[in-house]
Amino acid sequence: MVYAAAAKRVVTRMVVKDFKVSCLPRYCLTFRRSNSSLSRGQLENGRKITTSKVPKASKAAPLNQNLRRTDSIPLLDISKCNDQGFYDYEGKHYELLVCTTISTCESYDLPKSVELLRNAGFPNTQILIPNEAIHLKYPSSAVKSGSDVLILSSGTIIAFGLDEKTVMDEIFPLLKDSMITPYNPQSEDMDYIEINENQSQATEGKNNNENGSFMDGDIICIRGSTENERLLDKTAFAFGLSRSTRLAILESSLEQQIPLTRKSTEELCAGRKLRVNGTEVLRSIGKLLLLRGKLNLYSELIETPDLYWSEPNLEKIYRDISRNLDISPRINILNRKLDYATDESRAVLATLNEEKAVRLEWIIIYLIMVEVAFETFHFYERYGRKKSNEDKNDKLLEDD
Repeated sequence: MVYAAAAKRVVTRMVVKDFKVSCLPRYCLTFRRSNSSLSRGQLENGRKITTSKVPKASKAAPLNQNLRRTDSIPLLDISKCNDQGFYDYEGKHYELLVCTTISTCESYDLPKSVELLRNAGFPNTQILIPNEAIHLKYPSSAVKSGSDVLILSSGTIIAFGLDEKTVMDEIFPLLKDSMITPYNPQSEDMDYIEINENQSQATEGKNNNENGSFMDGDIICIRGSTENERLLDKTAFAFGLSRSTRLAILESSLEQQIPLTRKSTEELCAGRKLRVNGTEVLRSIGKLLLLRGKLNLYSELIETPDLYWSEPNLEKIYRDISRNLDISPRINILNRKLDYATDESRAVLATLNEEKAVRLEWIIIYLIMVEVAFETFHFYERYGRKKSNEDKNDKLLEDD
């Protein structure tokens, strides 16, 4: 028995009999690369993996790979994979494809994005949901009819059937001019299969999933009798996936902010004088409050988008993918971290204000001391002048 080394951390207590890792199809060990920041330069020089899949044994192992946070749930049932890299579901084989999600900015100007994409040679670009999402078909070797690419107004690109490098190298540059407040990109890769059912199969094959798209473990299963149905389901998955990458941007911003407040806290703990000023601390508190606002006030990260309230099936898809990506626990953890970081910064600010108040008190004391010194000098000066006048008067009286 040989444990699959990369899968050991995720598929707990799973033993694969008479199985060699080198014989695995590239889809049989699947990892999610959650919230990993990337840059185009890093992608080009090979320091970052381009998809979440494990390469074949003949290829070099990736230098950087982030696994899913939750260790207790297997990402992919190895028994459902065959040697050709297909995924078995209900006795049928479906090719596993990658779904890449990348958040790059605060938001996209959708009308401008449509114009840019059409000018770049994609006349089929259309507004799928007004003010929310646009859609285009992108040529792909993995999908014969073309990969579905969704651009959300929240600053996220979701590509079904395209890997990370392709999205960053070919699609992202086309949208640069429509970006509003660019961020350091964050990505999320997941596997999906597409089940193309005809109308008779959809009505006869009723099951617990009610003939709609669903999650099979860690696999996105797109199922529908028409292309429009599958596209709407993909859009629901896309909105859920975008929550993860947008949340990752906030998590990354907070991680960059924490060391700044930690230094001040360590100085307080050691009894040393703080080397920050009130302006810097106020700026830090402002950034933390802005992060909290982006999480809880200025976006729909903590709630279901309004457009799904009247669509129970799409709302279920949205909730399922959000649950799979641990969105609610991550939001709770991020809010608690923001609480602690804000309290920390406020404590530092209170200490600085107290030091400033003490300094002002000493300045007032010094000024009072100076005033007393001057008054004392003037008193002796007046006393000496008075004494001198009295002596002169006494001398004049003696002369008379």
